[in-house]
Amino acid sequence: MLNKIMTNKVKPGRPVSISKETITRKCLDFYLLNGIDNQSFNNVIKHAGVSKGSIYRLYGSEDSLQKSAMLEYYNTVIKNMLINFKSKKTTLKKIIMDITSGLIANRYKACLYHRSRMEKYKLGKETRKFIYKIDAEMEKSLEEVIKNEFSTRKKKLKISEIKDIVNFLINGFTTLNLLKLNRSSHKLLLSFSNMMIKFVSKF
Repeated sequence: MLNKIMTNKVKPGRPVSISKETITRKCLDFYLLNGIDNQSFNNVIKHAGVSKGSIYRLYGSEDSLQKSAMLEYYNTVIKNMLINFKSKKTTLKKIIMDITSGLIANRYKACLYHRSRMEKYKLGKETRKFIYKIDAEMEKSLEEVIKNEFSTRKKKLKISEIKDIVNFLINGFTTLNLLKLNRSSHKLLLSFSNMMIKFVSKF
């Protein structure tokens, strides 16, 4: 399970005055503001308000810190999206509009996972592996929504068509998040989400 608590061996040394959970959330805030890729580790540590030695004692590596921040993002943002995906009353249109309205109203934080998907080659090995796991869970959840929706429409899709819709949706969600990150207008976000809805309605 993706939300399984990660364990790291804490190296001996001077104790840290704030908890690992607090440091992880501070680092997550930094990554949300500045991006997780290609960031100065010293700037991340400065934002967390602890020494580099404390970071290495708690996490072991920058990669482990990135993965911890990504796990926190998964638990606080992605899981809520996936819960909505699993609702029996949901539709692709509702999912697209929920994510769009969530970004506009700042209910969903943009866009650690989505930006990382675009630039994951700059991230640590464990962080990249974790992103692949989120991808797989996102894809599986969307496939179920698509099958249920088209079953209700009394229409059966080919496996290749389902894969095409899934890829289109995930890439579309990434684009919506990047638009939000770049401070695009609400009108542009809504226009893009309407384009997504029209695309999936064609099947």
